[in-house]
Amino acid sequence: MTHLHITTWAVGIILFFVVLAFMGKEGKEKVAKITHMVLRLFYVLILLTGLELFFRFYIGAPWSETTEALVKSVGGVWIIAAMEMILIRGKKGKSTFSGWLQFAIALILTIALGFGRLPMGILP
Repeated sequence: MTHLHITTWAVGIILFFVVLAFMGKEGKEKVAKITHMVLRLFYVLILLTGLELFFRFYIGAPWSETTEALVKSVGGVWIIAAMEMILIRGKKGKSTFSGWLQFAIALILTIALGFGRLPMGILP
């Protein structure tokens, strides 16, 4: 399930940049809209696989690990919210600086917790 979760968020981030690339192009609005809907489907898959990992590995674990996993989960939802904010505000022609700032902070936080700090991470 871990590989499925990593695959879904990796594809989600790739789709996010694909939607960004199509958004401002003349004649590509329909492609951008369809890709955005597929991205939203991946948001659901990311959330479902993340919840499954959380409940499988961290319910009943020591309190410090559960708290860090919960913070990582909130960070993951924050990333999704920032991605949506960037796309929607960009579509409306508004400033996306705050969305990019939140996206960067949340991404660094969740990757640091997921790969470095939590027990299933790959870093020592």
